[in-house]
Amino acid sequence: MPIMAAQGRNDARTAARLLADSAKDCLDHPATAPTHVVVLNNVFRLLEAYRVNTFFGVEPVVGNHSAEPLSLIPPLELHVKEVREVLERAIATAFAGQSKDQAIAQIGEVLKRVAYPEFGAPTDADKAKATRFFSEISQNLQTA
Repeated sequence: MPIMAAQGRNDARTAARLLADSAKDCLDHPATAPTHVVVLNNVFRLLEAYRVNTFFGVEPVVGNHSAEPLSLIPPLELHVKEVREVLERAIATAFAGQSKDQAIAQIGEVLKRVAYPEFGAPTDADKAKATRFFSEISQNLQTA
């Protein structure tokens, strides 16, 4: 069980918002980024999962089943669909006219350059787009 799932209050929105906030903090304060490499790698993993998985956030269709549910515990709402929708809007806002693949590749490059300064600093324009992307996520992912 993932650590975030240990409490019922935590869901994908919370995890994605925390990752976005951490990435934005690293972009705003690049000197701290090398100490947050694990977090930045997790941000990249989330974005890659969204980029390559066609079914990211697609909720299964529940049909009428006559059999009793296997568990009496109600299913947790993970809100992955909401995360996908917010990621799509953030890309459309920060990377207007670019594909999802192009935007995530550009964000990945910015994160790499911030986490590993030996690769050189990201351009101001790329950093501004990535910052706007993460700001959009933070502002639009709210938990109930």
